[in-house]
Amino acid sequence: MTYVSAQRAAGPAGAPQRAPRAEQIRHLVFIATPGDNGTDNQSGVVVLDADKNYSFLKRISYGLPAAQMPGPKNAGIAVSVPLQMLYVTTDGWMKAIDLSTDQIAWTFKGETEPVERTGALGSVTGCCERPWLLPDGKTLVVGSSYNSWWYYIDGATGKVLSKLPTPETTATHNLAISPDGKIGVMGSMSNPPKAGLAIIDVPSQKILRYMTFTQMVRPLTINHDASLVYVNVNGLIGFEIGEVSTGKVLGRFEVPGAPKGTSHGIGMTPDESEIWVADPVNNAWQVWDNPGDGRHPVYNASKIMKPTAGVEHSWLTMSNDGKLAFLGDSSVYDVKTHKEIAVMKDEFGRRIVHTEKVLYLGFKDGKLVEGNNHFAVGDAKAYAARMGAGTTNNH
Repeated sequence: MTYVSAQRAAGPAGAPQRAPRAEQIRHLVFIATPGDNGTDNQSGVVVLDADKNYSFLKRISYGLPAAQMPGPKNAGIAVSVPLQMLYVTTDGWMKAIDLSTDQIAWTFKGETEPVERTGALGSVTGCCERPWLLPDGKTLVVGSSYNSWWYYIDGATGKVLSKLPTPETTATHNLAISPDGKIGVMGSMSNPPKAGLAIIDVPSQKILRYMTFTQMVRPLTINHDASLVYVNVNGLIGFEIGEVSTGKVLGRFEVPGAPKGTSHGIGMTPDESEIWVADPVNNAWQVWDNPGDGRHPVYNASKIMKPTAGVEHSWLTMSNDGKLAFLGDSSVYDVKTHKEIAVMKDEFGRRIVHTEKVLYLGFKDGKLVEGNNHFAVGDAKAYAARMGAGTTNNH
């Protein structure tokens, strides 16, 4: 560099030199496809740039031959910051994607011998349903494919570390684990009198109790310490609340005047001030204010949301700061205003019909620095801040 160019770079004589500007965190949305029935022939992980109006950025391939595409229905998505890995599960396999290269790092295909399936559900390989990273960021708890066990898997290698049998919950499905990694709430698509949930001590891999709700349990969420679980059940536009320590059902909450139907989507803001529930009958998302300890939600008709795509087979994921909500039928919402701000689309400008398995991730200098999970669960710090401020909702 010449003296003149160096002087220009440094600025006028005597002026303080500017420190190099730190690279801002970049926010990307990762959507695992396909949805049910290979919707729209979507395949792979679609990546959108959240900082640029959710514009299409890339599609990460599963490495399947054309004759096997779009691939099995996606069942779950998870991410590890320490390992820089993205995990995708389907009825048939689980793949780890190295985020430094976007290449497949390993594939887990389940059992070597065919397993007995629960009716017509699931894969004969026994793999795989919902995944969840433990606090170490290196160990995965993963549901078998609608069978009566759960896998513990090494996130770096895909090696099975152990299998946890849950004989009273015969069709593993949804999953949530407390932030401290101690309590697991494991859902099963089984009808009463079979249990709807298995509650486990995650480190010791012991079943603490089973919980049965009025009907089959569908999507679920938990509060900040996993003391309460909120579940959709068949035949209800709304949800039921269970007390994890006792296994008791504390209450049933229904949209007033709603005709018979089933909500398939529930989550809460990180501060637990609101519970959002999918309402396919009214093509809406319904909101309950959730004051105090979360045992007495109050329906709030003034907060009803009507996504442009409607609501059919939906889901809910929240950003860690509680500002954004990603709905399973492709809408992005501003949480504070309850307004739709974007629709998630692919490289051809088509709405991605099923965006249930979605993550909102932060990158800096090309590396993953912030992850989240694809269930909208309560957060201890956000909850404590709200309770300390004496507020009852996030407005």
